[in-house]
Amino acid sequence: MEMIARYGTPGTRLISLLASLDYPLRDVGEGDKFVILTDDAMDPLIWQATMAGLHSRGAEALLCLYPRRKYHCADPSPLAVAAAKEADVVIALTTTALNSGTPGLRAIRSEGGGKGKTPVWLWEELNQEILIEGGGSTTASEVEEICEIQRRVGAVYDNGKTIHVTSHSGTDLEADISGYENNSLSDRWGKIPFARDPKTGKLGGGTWPFGEVHVEPKPGTANGVVVWDQTAHHPAGQWREPVTLEVENGVVVDIRGGIEAREVRRYLQSYGDENTMKLGGEIALGTNRRCPPLTGAMRSEKKRYGAMHLGIGHGADRGLVNSTLRLEGIIDQVTVVVDGVHVVAKDGEILV
Repeated sequence: MEMIARYGTPGTRLISLLASLDYPLRDVGEGDKFVILTDDAMDPLIWQATMAGLHSRGAEALLCLYPRRKYHCADPSPLAVAAAKEADVVIALTTTALNSGTPGLRAIRSEGGGKGKTPVWLWEELNQEILIEGGGSTTASEVEEICEIQRRVGAVYDNGKTIHVTSHSGTDLEADISGYENNSLSDRWGKIPFARDPKTGKLGGGTWPFGEVHVEPKPGTANGVVVWDQTAHHPAGQWREPVTLEVENGVVVDIRGGIEAREVRRYLQSYGDENTMKLGGEIALGTNRRCPPLTGAMRSEKKRYGAMHLGIGHGADRGLVNSTLRLEGIIDQVTVVVDGVHVVAKDGEILV
């Protein structure tokens, strides 16, 4: 963000932006149908580079540009949703986060050209610096290393019943994580992103930058304190004061802090519902060393190695908590222990 703040975003960086998309677009081929969802606040150079990369590989790409949504997780324009249902892959290139909890995204995933589960490539909140100098510069060999780390962490979660997350800033949260199918998390998080399935010929899902492994708590089981100490989807930017969430039986019962906490409360009251305050969202550990600290940018911070994004509201894995809004915040340098004995990470260093 410092380069952007000092020098702006010159059009000549289109050259470097194209290079940063080589990895996620590597398996795109002739006849693949893409719909790009974007809004009028996104840097045009980024969607232009994406369109150029797709067309250069022979794909058919449609850009759906609509006014920026008022809040994160709000549905795209209905016209864009209709177009996306015809795609093989949808790229979410918006300045507000999307998730599969919204009616529009659920419809895209279940009814689209992917015939059963259309991949939605989550590239929201990107900027040039993230792509060119941050997590977007991750190499193929680094992605393979990340997947192996995530597979090992997922295997611990697959066999675990409880998770305990702590941090130097005061997070101290415990929850029940049991109930996943055998090997589901190790298989999911160990999979190479954006790859074409050799059996079906379909492109798979992925996020860019790549790099997280998450587990979702059972509703009603989380208890303790969550301290978002870096940033969140709202308010944007690097925070000056942390925000403390008090959690009882899976529900946020108190939000404390300074100006940021006041903004979080206002945001939740304005756009959330009663389920937004439930801890149904993901407990996610970042695994990408290319993502630098102190950016204040969620798209980068949530993938940063050793940091955690923890969400309240909708939970996509279990489908038991559905809300109009999911709000995610960052916890730095976490310690994660499963079943009281398996130390997944300590002070931001992944140990499995």
